[in-house]
Amino acid sequence: AELVAAAWRLGGVDLLVHNASALGAEPLVRLAELPLEGLRRALEVNLVAALGLVREALPLLRTAEAGAVLVVSSDAAAEAYPTWGGYGASKAGLDQLAAVLAQEEPGLRVWSVDPGDMATDLYTAAVPDDDDPRPEPETVVPGFLRLLEERPASGRYGAPALLEGRR
Repeated sequence: AELVAAAWRLGGVDLLVHNASALGAEPLVRLAELPLEGLRRALEVNLVAALGLVREALPLLRTAEAGAVLVVSSDAAAEAYPTWGGYGASKAGLDQLAAVLAQEEPGLRVWSVDPGDMATDLYTAAVPDDDDPRPEPETVVPGFLRLLEERPASGRYGAPALLEGRR
């Protein structure tokens, strides 16, 4: 609420980006070992907080000339990977939230974007023993910028595909 109030004082909100993520367990564990509190944390950060931000910002987004919501998703939202169950479930919920919001708010653009595999602190926390090389996060920034520039229809996108001009 404080963030949205500050944005209102500065002129409004035309883009809301939800990029927060919690894994549920660090390192990741199988569902049978996933602490319920960890799952609750992942759902709270990855899903409930996103809805809270949208609800706070929605009046300003509706009045913006080009209001948009961008949520950072994951391939774990659509694919089943061992140990990624709690995180993946929370990101799948986020994708569904974005899809429903797009239907309910046709005046807004609502994008769910999978940035692809990247070398991030989150990935290191998830799989600390995996030292395979991964792209740096800044490599997908042009894909996000292309999305904001071209403003395609609401939907789920992959940043690597956006980089190549595909959707």
